[in-house]
Amino acid sequence: MMIFTITCVIAYAKPPQLAVEQFFDGRYNKEKNVTISIKSNDDGDYYRGMSVANNPDIIKKIVEAMDKDSAKASKSFNQSGEGGQYTSLKIINNGETIDIGLQQYNGNAYLFIKGKEKAFK
Repeated sequence: MMIFTITCVIAYAKPPQLAVEQFFDGRYNKEKNVTISIKSNDDGDYYRGMSVANNPDIIKKIVEAMDKDSAKASKSFNQSGEGGQYTSLKIINNGETIDIGLQQYNGNAYLFIKGKEKAFK
C-alpha cells in the first residue's frame, strides 16, 4: 500500500507596507501649506493625494519614502526637465497594481497613490 502526502502552501494576502503611506496617516493634516485628499468609490478604486507648498523638509521625506518603495516596484520612471521632476512607481500586490507618483516643481510637490482597494489589503 502506498501513502501519498500532499503539502499545501497557502499564500495569504498582506498589505504592501509602502513607505509613502505614512503621509496619509494624519500626521500632516494640520501642517501649513499641506493639502490631503482621500477618495474611494463603489468600484473599489482608491486614491490619495497630497500637495505640499514651500516645505522642503516634508518634500525631502517624501523623496526618501519614494526611494524606499522603489525597491518594491515592478516598473519605475523618472523624468526631469524645465517643468520639474516626475517620478512614478508601479507596485503589484494581491494581483492588482498600485500607482505612485511624485511631481516636484518650484519648491512644491504633489504625491499620489492610486489603485484598487484590494491592492492595499
